[in-house]
This record gives sequence, C-alpha cells and structure tokens, in this order.
Amino acid sequence: MKTKISSIVIATTAVVIGYIISHPLVFHICNDIYQFKGNTGCLDDTVQSVGIPLLIFSLWVLFITILVFFMTDQVFRSWIILSVFLIPICGLFIVSTPISSHAFMDLYPFYRDDAARLSGEIFAAVSLIIIIWKYFANRRHGHV
Repeated sequence: MKTKISSIVIATTAVVIGYIISHPLVFHICNDIYQFKGNTGCLDDTVQSVGIPLLIFSLWVLFITILVFFMTDQVFRSWIILSVFLIPICGLFIVSTPISSHAFMDLYPFYRDDAARLSGEIFAAVSLIIIIWKYFANRRHGHV
C-alpha cells in the first residue's frame, strides 16, 4: 500500500512540476519576458524543452498509476517492474527528439511534445496490456 501511494505522489508531483514549468508567466519564473502589441510571452526554452513534454508524459503516467492503484498487489508489482524499465526508455526517446525545427519546409514535423505524447500513449497501452494480462492470469489461478 505504501508503494502504491508513493507512486501516485511521484506521478502527481511530476504533473505539478510540468504544469509550473509550462506556465512560467503565471508562476513568475520566466527569465526572458517579451511584450508585443499588448501580448506578453516568455522566450525561455524550458517551456518547450522540459515543461510541456513533462506535463504531457506525466499525465499519462498518472492516469495509469491511479488505475493500477485499485488493482491487486500482484498486478501492481508487475506494473512497477514494467515502469522501472519503460519510463527511462521513454525519457530517452523524448530527450532525443528536437524541440523545434528551423527548416524552411518541415515535411514531417515531429518534436519533443509529440514524442512525449507518443511515449505516454505507448506507456499507457503497454501498461494496460500488462494489467489486463496479469488480472486474467491471477483470476484463472484463483488469486483474485
């Protein structure tokens, strides 16, 4: 139970940190503010490079973590093992994609926020497969 609660706390903390970093003007953490025709914005790279991808990916992780919270300990342990391996792989994939492109015509744009979304979707899909598989395997053996 303690591990389940700590996993929800970690996922929620990542969502909050991602939200704060992706809204630097609201939280007054922007170092490079600009104003143009009555519009105010932030030119810091951390919004696009860290904030938005972290927010997108951690929302997927939080969703699955809440779902797994209500499952048996055996299902949860299987999911934790998967998460320990899959989250760093997804993180490397997200970090390895470009933040944006300066090309004249970008025919196939795929940026860091797209990688975070795709990684989150893959993480959720693989997690759901593991959860469903373990649930029915435990049920078949009479552990549920």
